[in-house]
Amino acid sequence: MAPIGSEWIKIDNFNPAGERNTINLQTQIRPNTKTRLLHAGIKVFGDHGYIGGSVRSIAKLADANISAVKYHYNSKTELWKAVVSYLYRELGQEILKDEDRWANMTPRERVVNTTGNYIRFSAENPELYRITLFEMIHQGERLEWLSKNHMREFAERSMAWISIAQDNGVYPPGISPLNMLHITMASCQTIFLMAPQIDHSFGVNVFDKAEVEKHIDAVIRVLLSNEVDNPDAG
Repeated sequence: MAPIGSEWIKIDNFNPAGERNTINLQTQIRPNTKTRLLHAGIKVFGDHGYIGGSVRSIAKLADANISAVKYHYNSKTELWKAVVSYLYRELGQEILKDEDRWANMTPRERVVNTTGNYIRFSAENPELYRITLFEMIHQGERLEWLSKNHMREFAERSMAWISIAQDNGVYPPGISPLNMLHITMASCQTIFLMAPQIDHSFGVNVFDKAEVEKHIDAVIRVLLSNEVDNPDAG
């Protein structure tokens, strides 16, 4: 979330091969059944969680037979894992997408860049945050799997980046990287979780492109230190 320079830590499963490919299930170019099930799973699990999301609903949205889920993913659980893994790969790819430009950026500019990318991803893929929250509420084996395979590594890498950013004067000093990470994540994501309430109360669509960019600016202004980059660091 806050890559600085030579200290940037590569994460193999955050830099997947292949193109970023967000599927519109209604597109005229019909994706294959496995892909349709994956993206239907994102929608259904994002709206209802694992427990509330049925295989029947996923198959119906994907315009596929229920038996196709077992054929392509073996089980509802394996489909859920595929959905989560896909979203984390997409997240990593979005964070890394401007890596070739980082050499010409200051530490602060890199943090601004990756924070913007993270928020845009969160706006385009609110399902990842929702799916995670469902598992936080219910706890159990899926949360354990989620933590072991994705959440812990993401958090550890992010805290390392935050610590480096603090050394460069980008984030305020004296705040635990663990606290800074979760303050940052909540600041970036929560507005999209609260989208229905904000729409009903204020008539604001937080997913509108202009609103997303406004939110990026607000988060950066609130969280980042006003100090200039350390020219001797990174």
